Amino acid sequence: MEKLSIFVPNSFLAESKDSKVRTYKVGLIGRYAALFRADNIVIYNDNSDGGSREDALYMKTILEYMNTPQYLRKQVFPISNQLKNVGILPPLRTPHHPSSEDVKIGDYRQGLTTKRVRKGTMVDIGVGRLALCKEKLSVNKVLSFRIEKFGKEILIEPDKPENVYWGYETITSDSNLSESITMMKQKPDLVIGTSKYAPTINSILPEVQSSINQAQHVAILFGGPYSGINTMINERKLDFVLNTICSQGTETVRTEEAVASTLSIINALRNM
Repeated sequence: MEKLSIFVPNSFLAESKDSKVRTYKVGLIGRYAALFRADNIVIYNDNSDGGSREDALYMKTILEYMNTPQYLRKQVFPISNQLKNVGILPPLRTPHHPSSEDVKIGDYRQGLTTKRVRKGTMVDIGVGRLALCKEKLSVNKVLSFRIEKFGKEILIEPDKPENVYWGYETITSDSNLSESITMMKQKPDLVIGTSKYAPTINSILPEVQSSINQAQHVAILFGGPYSGINTMINERKLDFVLNTICSQGTETVRTEEAVASTLSIINALRNM
């Protein structure tokens, strides 16, 4: 399994009105996505009364803020009302969020392209002075780089480490769930829905594990407070529909709880 994408509806925040609660709930999605190495978080339109494009864009802003290294956040995100509660967000502590300015040749860092110069592009990589990339790059973009020289002059080149979790991409879609799946550049070859009405994962565990190990891109679909997966997509289009919280003790399972439970199980299966 090379890629993992999770799909969350734009109605995710419909029942949360307090701004701190809304920020924290989105933060849980980002934290769980990073914890279990999701490559994409897709926010789709579930066409319910509670969903809105405004909430989808709010979720995208919070998730992208979380995924951006701390040393770039002030430059990338201007002060806004949407970000007034980001202090309560859980940190990701992923490899692309280094905890110090100590760097050496061969290190990878994300950087913000700030301006083009005759020699190439100046980039802020969070070390107190700008680095030079000899390629002409678009300005005001967060990209990944490898440090080639670190001295009086810092030289970097665009590069990304292999076999290292390097954060997630947040994608918003105005389309419904089915269309949001098909719009992806790399189409998922294994699509898993989650529902409390589905068979428990224990009953088909070997089959699910085998499919995960053979897949190149797994998509996991989550419903919202008003619409379950079974009301939004024909189950015949899904490879599996799973109940990942067996014998639940509560009447309902919140989306963020379903994300945590499901990704935990998928993560165990992909590493067995």
